[in-house]
Amino acid sequence: MCFTKRKGILTAGILCLTLILSPALWTEASTGEFGSNRYTQALHPSEPLEGYDLEGYTLLLENESLAVYWRAQVGGLRVMDKRSGYVWGTMKEDKPENLNQMWADIANSMVVIEVFDSGGKGYKAGVSGEGLHCEEKEGYALAQARWSDWQIGFDFRIELTDNGLTFSLEDETIWEEGEYRLANVTFLPFFGAVSGNSLPGYVFLPDGCGALIRFLSPRNYLAGYEKRIYGADFGIDSVNASFTGEAITAMEEQTVSLPLYGITHGEGQNAWMAVAENGEEYGTIVAEPAGLVCDYTRAYIRFGYRQMYEQPVSRVGVGIQTLQPVRNVVNPVITFSFLTGEDAGYCGMARTYRGFLEEQGILEPGKTEGELPLRVDFLAADIRKQFIGTSVLTATSKECFEAAGRELREAGVSGLQTGLIGWQKGGLNGFDKTGNGERTVYGKVSGLKDTEDLWLSLTPFSAREGQLDKRREGAISLSQELIDKKVPDRTGAQEEWLGDIYYLKPETVRETLEEQTDTLIEEGFGYLLLQEMDLLYGEYLNGSETSRSQALEWIRGAVEEAALDSEELVLTRPNAYLFESMDGYDQIPMVSSQFLYETDTVPFLQMVLSGSVELYAPYSNLSFYSASDILKMMDYNTSPTYLLTEVENYALRDTASAGLSSTRYEDWKETVIGTYEQVSRILNQVRGQRFENRRTPETGVTVNYYERGRIYINYNDTERIVDGIRLPAQSAVYQEGA
Repeated sequence: MCFTKRKGILTAGILCLTLILSPALWTEASTGEFGSNRYTQALHPSEPLEGYDLEGYTLLLENESLAVYWRAQVGGLRVMDKRSGYVWGTMKEDKPENLNQMWADIANSMVVIEVFDSGGKGYKAGVSGEGLHCEEKEGYALAQARWSDWQIGFDFRIELTDNGLTFSLEDETIWEEGEYRLANVTFLPFFGAVSGNSLPGYVFLPDGCGALIRFLSPRNYLAGYEKRIYGADFGIDSVNASFTGEAITAMEEQTVSLPLYGITHGEGQNAWMAVAENGEEYGTIVAEPAGLVCDYTRAYIRFGYRQMYEQPVSRVGVGIQTLQPVRNVVNPVITFSFLTGEDAGYCGMARTYRGFLEEQGILEPGKTEGELPLRVDFLAADIRKQFIGTSVLTATSKECFEAAGRELREAGVSGLQTGLIGWQKGGLNGFDKTGNGERTVYGKVSGLKDTEDLWLSLTPFSAREGQLDKRREGAISLSQELIDKKVPDRTGAQEEWLGDIYYLKPETVRETLEEQTDTLIEEGFGYLLLQEMDLLYGEYLNGSETSRSQALEWIRGAVEEAALDSEELVLTRPNAYLFESMDGYDQIPMVSSQFLYETDTVPFLQMVLSGSVELYAPYSNLSFYSASDILKMMDYNTSPTYLLTEVENYALRDTASAGLSSTRYEDWKETVIGTYEQVSRILNQVRGQRFENRRTPETGVTVNYYERGRIYINYNDTERIVDGIRLPAQSAVYQEGA
């Protein structure tokens, strides 16, 4: 792998920087690759669209921006955006031709519930007619919803904000008087739904870094998108359900770290974004493409109050499906923000959500200053299998990572950050998970103080066999079993050496995280990397339950304390409730889950966070090192990272890190230097700036707009001309000027 320097061109008083990747990096330069859902496809303007009419609907609420209408007969809702005149709604007709009566009732209703009967059978229905009553109060509307056949009901509020519509439900209004039990509540599940490809536009999902589902003609799909916000609750969900494939081909799907989704009708015309503001930890984002159940593409957040789980009835693992006995405390609040004109699209949604976070003080613009960082994490040690027992293999000596730091800085990697993983006594998969962190594989932790700007990592949630006391420290599921993840070996059989991965009790995670971070900070280590921050689960031990909400508050409190006491805190794939505490986002997703129905990947997450926190890409030497990957770092405004060792990978063959394919520092140091030279020369131009807008004029070409400049990316292996600017093959060009 080799690199060439970019050319600096100064024309007409405007700074233009061009970076051309070496032909040696053109490993997959083809239109087919860049025309896939791993990238963003061209979005072109369409003819002006007409919304729904208001015939038969009665005005319910109104302000300067929005007017809300409803129709009791079908329980439907329509919203006029007075800025554009566009009218949003559920269904155009009371009984659409392509829906049966049951689905027509559900599609038209502003609120839909799912229930279980005493035998665990599920049912779903909307509410209308005599079952729904709306009354305007001072500044809001109070709705009473009743499902008399099931003897279930509740009250909810509908309120207008400046350009938003909020639904809120207080759990204390819920009543269940018969044999049926409430399972889920959904507001406006068909709001903005589109039949086939009858309208141009898409559903936006926070899948990975962001994904679009364009409105296409109905197709045959086996399943739609259904992901819990903040990841699965291992206390009740199957841990292994988040994996697809078999053995070493298994790929972990992207999780949902943001509590939102959106729909666009015509790019640059009409859109809305829904954000769950309370109860989101019990929310599931669902998107169903046309052809899955019906001919409509739609999306919604389903708030879960109960679900089925497997209750063991024998020691050999036989179980029966049982209904969750205690209803979750949810109190859901969801706000639909309406966007028009230039804001109508995924970029406008990103700007709007970023604005929410800035207003709440969660994000602060302009915080990323100085040179672009590059982080090199070294694997210190890991446990090694021997003929009898185990030992610990030191993968990187203290002398090596200290010398590497000096060497890389002298070679021009001015933003270098050196990190250590597996530094605790016992190595990455052998150290005591609940220990205080005072001992390392090199001796006392104080012996690492003389290493410049050293980052130490902690992994507080998961453990391998021998790293925890399973009886006292292992989390218990609703099935009254230890929460664990089955780990196959290379053949697909059950891993017997290190065994399963176990998860610690939420309270133990909190206590250990507080103790370990306090210890390191007291010893003078102010740079911390906390991994596994996308995990959130409750514990359901009989008589001592920890709800998902309680676990969220515990983890948030522990991370906030670490943020206050440390100099800088980087979190690996954190959920949104931790954003306020982080200085950096590690291993940020650079792609969506790439489900068949997802048509585009977009850098929504990067657009929200750019300029406020440092963004670190996945490890470049672990399958993220191609020409297009390097360009994607510049496209998505993310910094490179590497995971390296001193020893050759052959030396790791009997360790728990045997799966690492290429990590030797001497093999990668020139690539580290070259990658930093390329990426930093472009991204240093936009340091601290908001990522304001983005367009894709053609396949394999993107234009990213910052507050004071633009970055053009040409992924293709042939030259392009965009906005009069020459874009060489496989290049990034910076153009100064808003």
